[in-house]
Amino acid sequence: MPFLRKHADLLAFGRFVADGCCAAAASLFATYITMPPDGSVTFGAHFYKYLPFLVVFLLIWGVAATEQRLFSSRRGDPLPAILASVAKVLVFSLFFSGFVMVFVPRYQTEREYLVYFCAATLFNILMFRLILRLFLWSIRQRGYNYQQVLLVGANPRTEPLVETLLRGTRYGYQIIGVLDDDAQRAKGLEKFGIPYLGDFQALEQLLVENVVDEVYISLPVRSHYETIVSIAHLCEGVGVPVRVRLLADLFPVHIASSHFLLLEGVPILSISPIPEAYLQLFFKRVLDFTVATLGLIILAPLLFLPVAIAIKLESKGPVLFNQLRVGVNGRLFKMLKFRSMVENAEAQREELEQLNEADWPVFKIRNDPRITRAGRFIRRYSIDEFPQLVNVWLGQMSLVGPRPPIPGEVDSYTWDQRRRLSVKPGMTGLWQVSGRSDVSFQEWVEMDLEYIDDWSLWLDLRILLKTVFAVIEGQGAS
Repeated sequence: MPFLRKHADLLAFGRFVADGCCAAAASLFATYITMPPDGSVTFGAHFYKYLPFLVVFLLIWGVAATEQRLFSSRRGDPLPAILASVAKVLVFSLFFSGFVMVFVPRYQTEREYLVYFCAATLFNILMFRLILRLFLWSIRQRGYNYQQVLLVGANPRTEPLVETLLRGTRYGYQIIGVLDDDAQRAKGLEKFGIPYLGDFQALEQLLVENVVDEVYISLPVRSHYETIVSIAHLCEGVGVPVRVRLLADLFPVHIASSHFLLLEGVPILSISPIPEAYLQLFFKRVLDFTVATLGLIILAPLLFLPVAIAIKLESKGPVLFNQLRVGVNGRLFKMLKFRSMVENAEAQREELEQLNEADWPVFKIRNDPRITRAGRFIRRYSIDEFPQLVNVWLGQMSLVGPRPPIPGEVDSYTWDQRRRLSVKPGMTGLWQVSGRSDVSFQEWVEMDLEYIDDWSLWLDLRILLKTVFAVIEGQGAS
C-alpha cells in the first residue's frame, strides 16, 4: 500500500477529521439525551446551542494533539502509550474547553450535556484510535504499509536496534541489509538474516535502485563524523524522501530529555532537565492567572479583611510579611504571607537556632514561641499562604511547584538540589500533599525533583485537589 506510505500529511489530516466526527457524534448523542421532555425546543436548535462548545473543543484538541504527535504514525510506540497519550490530551482538551466556555455567558454549557459529551467523546475517540491501531497492525503483519530500513554501521549498538525492529512485526519494519566498511563486523548480523550489501560507497547506488524509506546510522560520531555528514547529504539530495535516523545516545544523561529544534534554519540538539511541553505550560499559566484573579476578588472581602483585623488586634506590626525568596533560575522576588509571628520575629531567629527541628538548611520549630494565637490558627489551615496569590498573579510563582527557598538555604544546596530552581516555585506541591512540614529536607527535595521529572498539567490538577483536602484537615501544618 504505497499510498499509506507516501501521504503521511493526508493521513494525519484524516485522523483529525475522524476525531472531529467522533466528537460530533458525541455532541449529537449528548444533545439527544438532554432534549427537554416537553418538546419545547427542536433537536436542531438544541444542537446549535452547543455548537460553539464543540468548535472550541476541536480547536484545543487539534492544537494539543498535534503537539503530542497524535496525528502522526508513531508506529513504533506501544499501544498503551498511544491510548494513554490520547486519553491525557482528551481530558486536557475537555477540561479547558469547559473552562473557556464559562467566560462566554451566551454559550454557557449545561452540566448534564457536558457530562454526556465528555463520556461519549472519550469512548468514541479512544475506540476509534484502538480500532485504527489494530487495523494497521493487521495489514502490516500481512506485509503492507511497511517501512524499508537500511542499516549503516555494524557494531554492538546495532544488534539491540535490529532486535527491536524485527521483534515488532506489527510495526511494519523490513530491514533490507547493512552497510559497513568492515565486512567482518557485518557478519555478526547474519544470525538475524540481514545481508551485507557492501561498504559505505555503495549507499548511493542502493538508494537509486531500491525503495528505502529510512536509513539508520549507528556509527560513532567522533570517529565517523565526515561519513555521517556525507550520508545525510546523500540522502537529502537523492530525490526521494529518505528519512535519516541517527542513534542519538550521544551524551550519558539520565534525567534530561532531548529533542531537535530549528533556530532560523540552524538545527540544534536541545537537552533540557525540565519539561518543554510549551502548550501545557501556556495553559498552566492561564490556569494560574485565572485562579489567582478569581481568588483575590473573592477572598479579599470574605477572608483577607477579617484575617487582617485579627492580626492587627493581637500584635503590632504590618498585616503582610514579605520575605526575599529565590524563584526560577535563581531570580529573587518578595513572597507575601499574612504575618503569623510577632513583629521582630526575624531578629529572634538566631537565638532559636538550637531549637530547629528541621533538617538543615530548612528552619522550622513546631511550637515556635514567636507565633501569635491568630498566627497559629491561620497557619493550621494555611490561610497565611493565601496572599501568595498576588505572586502567582504577577507570574513570580505558580499554584503548584517546588516551595521557594530563602537565599541562605540556596547557598548550601548541592548541585542536584539546585535543580529545584529550574521551574517556577509554587504555593503547593508534592511535599504538601505528602506530609508537608512532617517530611525531612532530603525527602522534600526528592519529591520536588520527582515533580519536575514527571510534570504534566494533569499532575498539577491532582495536587491541587489533594491540597484542598490536606488544608481542610490541617495535615502537617505547624
